[in-house]
Amino acid sequence: MNILADKIVELLREHLAESRQVKRFYLGNPIELAVSELPAIFVQPLRKSVEQLDNVYDQMTCDFIIGVCVDPAKYQRKDLNEGTAERFLMEIEGGRNTDGTPIEQSVTYVMRNHFTLENTAVYQEQDTVWGEREMTGGVAKEIHMYFTIKVKIRNTT
Repeated sequence: MNILADKIVELLREHLAESRQVKRFYLGNPIELAVSELPAIFVQPLRKSVEQLDNVYDQMTCDFIIGVCVDPAKYQRKDLNEGTAERFLMEIEGGRNTDGTPIEQSVTYVMRNHFTLENTAVYQEQDTVWGEREMTGGVAKEIHMYFTIKVKIRNTT
């Protein structure tokens, strides 16, 4: 599971750090976030199960949360009737361009199109939960995306 978590953090950093100006990437859900570290992405393992396939291979199923946390004050604009922090979260989660094509600088796109690890599949279903997090100096907006990854692993040396 550690290899999967490291791969997710590496991929998100490679594809979203510069294009989405994400400042910090964490392995694990940080207890405290500073405004200066936002936007931030974290990868939190949730569950792992292993099923024996044969005498050589097992199938490991792992559930992860990928969280994105932003400071809404950073996105405030004058005379705008929308929550721009929420728009950022909608787009980075798995938004669509005006022509209906997926936004390539989104977590969903990166996970489905760039996650390459031998014998590994990212399930094509995900759940996303929207919320808020208290932090020093205010309240951050965040999303939690739940991904399932299956990998075939050797059970012998």
